[in-house]
Amino acid sequence: MATQQDQQDTRQHEGAGQQDPHQQQPAPNAHDDHNPQTQGQTRGQKPGAKHGGPSHISDIHGAVTTKWNQVFMLCANTGDMIPDRNGNGLYFRDMCFLDHLELLLSGQHAISLLADAGKGDQAVFELTNPQIELADGRTLPKERLSIKRSYTLHHQITQTIDVHNLDREEVAFDLALRFGSGFQDMLVIRGFLRPPVRRGTVCAPSVKNGAVTLEYDGADGHTRTTALRFSPVPAELRGDTAVFHLHLKPRAVQTITLTIDLKDAGPEKSPTSGGTQTPHTGSGKHSALDKVLATQPTVTTANPLFDRALRRSLDDVRMLMTASLDDVFVAAGIPWYVALFGRDSCITAFETLAFQPELAPSTLRVLARYQGTEHNAYQDEEPGKIPHELRVGETANLHEVPMTPYYGTVDATPWFLMLLAQYTRWTGDMNLFHELRDNVNRALAWMDDNERSTMQGFLTYGTKSERGLVNQGWKDSDNGVVNQDGSLVEPPVALVEVQGYAYQARRDIAELLRHVGENDAARKLEQQAEALKQRFNEHFWVSDTNFYAFAIQRGGRVSQAIASNPGHTLFTHIASDDKAKTVADRLLQDDMFCGWGVRTLSANEIAYNPLDYQVGSVWPHDNALIALGMRRWGFTGQMERVFTGIFQAATQFIHFRLPEVFDGFSQSQYTRPVEYPVACSPQAWAAGALPMLLTAALGLEPHALTHELHIQRPHLPDWLNQVSITALKVGDATVDLRYQRDGATTLVAVTGRTGDVDVRVEY
Repeated sequence: MATQQDQQDTRQHEGAGQQDPHQQQPAPNAHDDHNPQTQGQTRGQKPGAKHGGPSHISDIHGAVTTKWNQVFMLCANTGDMIPDRNGNGLYFRDMCFLDHLELLLSGQHAISLLADAGKGDQAVFELTNPQIELADGRTLPKERLSIKRSYTLHHQITQTIDVHNLDREEVAFDLALRFGSGFQDMLVIRGFLRPPVRRGTVCAPSVKNGAVTLEYDGADGHTRTTALRFSPVPAELRGDTAVFHLHLKPRAVQTITLTIDLKDAGPEKSPTSGGTQTPHTGSGKHSALDKVLATQPTVTTANPLFDRALRRSLDDVRMLMTASLDDVFVAAGIPWYVALFGRDSCITAFETLAFQPELAPSTLRVLARYQGTEHNAYQDEEPGKIPHELRVGETANLHEVPMTPYYGTVDATPWFLMLLAQYTRWTGDMNLFHELRDNVNRALAWMDDNERSTMQGFLTYGTKSERGLVNQGWKDSDNGVVNQDGSLVEPPVALVEVQGYAYQARRDIAELLRHVGENDAARKLEQQAEALKQRFNEHFWVSDTNFYAFAIQRGGRVSQAIASNPGHTLFTHIASDDKAKTVADRLLQDDMFCGWGVRTLSANEIAYNPLDYQVGSVWPHDNALIALGMRRWGFTGQMERVFTGIFQAATQFIHFRLPEVFDGFSQSQYTRPVEYPVACSPQAWAAGALPMLLTAALGLEPHALTHELHIQRPHLPDWLNQVSITALKVGDATVDLRYQRDGATTLVAVTGRTGDVDVRVEY
């Protein structure tokens, strides 16, 4: 948005705690840049910026990732970060502050035995030695040293190296750490921008008092530094290498500690006044983040594998949380999207409302702060529009990209409204609605203006930016929205699921308006919603395919390609009564359902590619929303199949972590899902998928404003026959529930309650 809150100029990794989405930055691309099928220049796009996959990064699925607040690390299974190796590095505020950190034993790399980053902000590596030459000329056979290499990301980054001599003789050798940084922008590393881009000066390393400082004077006026301190002091220390002469008796252990501080200091413009703000350093402590993390019910089930997968999902959501002053939002995913994304942040907060309700108001507030105020073609900004992506690195500060923020999303605005309403249903907090009332009105006005200016009164997209996204729904890759003949749809485009979001958003806000006595305004929104539903079912239903159209495009042409998007019409209830079951059943036919989940595109379509980003792959969040709709319509058997597929997929990935996307090969072809090589993992709305699926299966439909919790059509899968949830918050009350599957029926008992809440079970 054109007006943003003033923000700090100096961020330190003690303030790596402070991503300020209050900073103005440029922003187009989103998730489409993973797609190797669409590399190259997009229509209407200037040379150097593209919406295809990363230009040289082809595989990160074996990388080890850790994150704390704004700082994250991507490294090899030895803990090494090697320059130009698939984006390896230590990142802060959209810049790589350290791209080289390499451990050598007498000049040789260690051998990896274990690499584990299961705790989110910590990573541990068990290494051993190859055959090496010792200082006395002897040869040390392999596997005589145990080397435990640990990273902890917090107010400081700490690497601890414990070298344990397992040999029966004393050993003496050199352990070296090589390091360095080119201070590249994330958007350049991932291939969104290609050189030449404006660059500042990488300064010569400074070596002083046993420490090394790497510094970059950016073209944007920011000074970025990486300070490395060693304990004990190395025997040799240069600007790119620290050498330790180790002498270890049998069974002795030597510990080496490296602490790393990151700092980003520079003049940042106030988006309101244009003046330069006084730099200050963040404290690194975030009470807002602590508040969000403290809110959580307890879930136990009869299936320990599910317990593990659910715990991993919730841990990943918390890992991706990012604090900015008093705001907390979920970064979209590691490594490409550690940033504020409107659609992703809203959907993740929506998926996890039963578990992390405090995430929603913070997400809504920060997005409201960036809500569009003017017409700005370069950023695809329009008054009332909720932003898509905000970047805070050098290229953003220089406005070489439009993510400052970028507004090229058609669905973030209705999702903003839907999240606000669902948050209110869970908490009964009408204060947030009153606080954001102007933002709500402007969002509704944007939807009205958009629908009046396009075909047949539908919500549509079409970029006006020279560097904008071609597709602006959740399938935002260049080739993600196609026709039956395999051709790309032509803007303006009205996506099927987006009409459902617009319908549900108006009904949701009408519900809130009725609660505050504004019945006339509520009635108007309800009438708009019903008129949209009627138009939608007249124009989007395709009798030839007996399914909803993927999209309506330029000239009113209908895309008849069979895709997963119509599944979202179930949870928004824009689908008509006579079509809902047909939609649910169609999604589970073999060409759409691969066993692990619903594919993004039918295997019968010309454009189908199970290896591609959004034309045949499987997305966990897509499936979770589809399953929610199935249960709301009473199609519990269909919901169970989707839930089962996604859960089974989760058990096949490392740490039981669902990635952003996986390939769409059938379960009958392979015994485990095929990995998409550059998927974000963890990724926010994928991490929210299992919490959403469990919420759907439990039938949780809160009505905190009337002090009620409705449990509608609860249905546990046959592999999850018992679930207990303790301290589930509904308004100011809490409730404890126990579910038990008995044959085809799921029984529910209230085992505890505090406060005023009436639990109603509806079968």
